[in-house]
Amino acid sequence: MRNFIATTAALCLGLTALPALAKDLIVTVAKPDRLYVIDAKARTVETDCKLEFNIIPGVIAMSPDNSIAYILGNRWEDVYGVELQTCNTVFSAHQSEGDVRRKTIASLAVSKDGSEVYTVRNPVRLHPDRFEVLEPEFAVYETSAGLDAQPARVFPAPRRVTVMAAGRNGEVYAGGHDIYAFDPKTGDMSVKIANASWDRPTYSPPDVLAFWPIGTQADEFMLLYSAAKFTDETQSELADFVWGYQSVDLTTGESEIADFASFEVIMFSAVRDPNNKKNLYGVYTQLSKHDLETKELVKRVDLPHTYYCINISSDGKELYVGGTNDDIGVYDAETLERVGEILLPSGGDMAASTMHVISTGS
Repeated sequence: MRNFIATTAALCLGLTALPALAKDLIVTVAKPDRLYVIDAKARTVETDCKLEFNIIPGVIAMSPDNSIAYILGNRWEDVYGVELQTCNTVFSAHQSEGDVRRKTIASLAVSKDGSEVYTVRNPVRLHPDRFEVLEPEFAVYETSAGLDAQPARVFPAPRRVTVMAAGRNGEVYAGGHDIYAFDPKTGDMSVKIANASWDRPTYSPPDVLAFWPIGTQADEFMLLYSAAKFTDETQSELADFVWGYQSVDLTTGESEIADFASFEVIMFSAVRDPNNKKNLYGVYTQLSKHDLETKELVKRVDLPHTYYCINISSDGKELYVGGTNDDIGVYDAETLERVGEILLPSGGDMAASTMHVISTGS
């Protein structure tokens, strides 16, 4: 009997020592005050955090170990770091002070070593009779700074910067008039990808909607653009309106820019398959699958309503579309068949918040 008990105890100890199975989690926020961690396969909410701040706009950047969600909230003004396991706020940076109000338009990123948070702040001084627009600032915060974080460094920044991402080489890439590369140690800035200043004589300036930092599955910083493409440099006869993408590989630092389709439908956001980057998926009123090698539309399906934000599972087999309402649609990446739906328990909509897919376990 003692041998049986000892064997059983050893077996139980061995089972508890086994690593947790890997799975994908969806991290997002929803009105009025919720942060959700969702088991993507089970379609169930795993963690429901009640937040003590206004979630708008709900742009999220994850720490490298996926333990902390850094959220741009309080009406575009402040940054909060929320620990997913405990729902505790472990970091906060209140960017306005005195008569200077600072707003951040989706510009939020975390260094690859998890030690720093980056924002681009747009300050305005409030006078009794007018607003004085000040120069934008690239701010660097230390994640260890706690609940009253002040910038460790502040550098000049260009206007119109929205989404950002940090590369493994230490650079921070920011989407604005062009795609910029910042050195967060020195403040040095260069153009990584020419955007509005591109040298493409047969194209109009591009139109870029850049608000959702969702390329982490493929470890890339990717933005969509649309532009008018003319028959020649005189731009007298229009040939086509085109969709294109611009991307920075966050591992290698290599960049690319290319057209891939005619402008037939609107797409708010897009991701590539992390295991086969020729497949690009875009979303708004329709869900579209594009082959970047052949520049062909593989398939397009109508959606029950508009979705702002798209993401993809780690194995590239499922797509998740969210934002706008209180539901996340689940689609088969091969067939674009709707295979599931996740309803958020608060009933509050996600608006324009980010929807990250992270992996846990081993």
